[in-house]
Amino acid sequence: MATPGSTLVAEIVNQTPFRILTGGKQLTLAFGGLYIASTTLRARPLLVWETEEAYPRYYVPTESLHGDIQARLVSRQATAGTHIDISTVDTVEGKDNVSKAVIERLTVGPRSTTWVRFLNGPIKGFIRFERNDWFENGSLFAGIKSPYKRIDTTAVARQILVKVDGEVVAESGVAVLLNETGLPETYYIPATSIKSWGAIEKSVLKTACPYKGEASYLSITVKGQRHENLIWYYLYPTHESAAVEGFISFYRKEFVEPRLNSPSDSAQGVFDVREFDPVLGGQMVIFN
Repeated sequence: MATPGSTLVAEIVNQTPFRILTGGKQLTLAFGGLYIASTTLRARPLLVWETEEAYPRYYVPTESLHGDIQARLVSRQATAGTHIDISTVDTVEGKDNVSKAVIERLTVGPRSTTWVRFLNGPIKGFIRFERNDWFENGSLFAGIKSPYKRIDTTAVARQILVKVDGEVVAESGVAVLLNETGLPETYYIPATSIKSWGAIEKSVLKTACPYKGEASYLSITVKGQRHENLIWYYLYPTHESAAVEGFISFYRKEFVEPRLNSPSDSAQGVFDVREFDPVLGGQMVIFN
């Protein structure tokens, strides 16, 4: 498990986080077979954006820690029968040479993890955990949802053509356009748009997104060249992304050539989406 380094912690304590909000959901954290933290209405978590570009993280108050862990923090003496230990890894000072945070190692039974406990500043009394088994309102969750991010889906009539290494591999006259705050718009097309399923092989790769759900992947072989995990789809998307269930999308790679037009453009032919790349100041992008 990754350990937050002193340099990272120093940046957090010396620069006020970009945004801090009080979380509205009840959080429970499990580690080593023990529920080590559980927030309440009186001890609520924080949503912290450490930088403007960063995704939010949960910070939990020390009073939400399991009673045996709180006792261990105070006494530094092991509690009989709990197999809990806390040791100091490093202390981080601010620019004023005052201790601002302490990096500690928590051991529960045979397992260990590292947290950052803040001693001063706007997040004093809160703990930054590395990712363990989080429960949100009692449920397992894929990640933290930002209240400033949203998903919109729209069914559209677009003639979409996808080429890989110059060969047409998918074609469709309908699609679902998915807009996600802060990301390029993405088109999802029916799985039957693929020309030859003989070129397709399911991948074992799975990834999770709190806004769309668990993604599965497909690899495709074109002209004898296998392209791993080039296509993704959601079999069981979240409710806000339900419209893309079972539809597919292609990663934008240098060898992938997506094209589209609307019915009114058919007389003018199909135009290359790359001309509308937002990096070049345009409006339209098919694939992430």
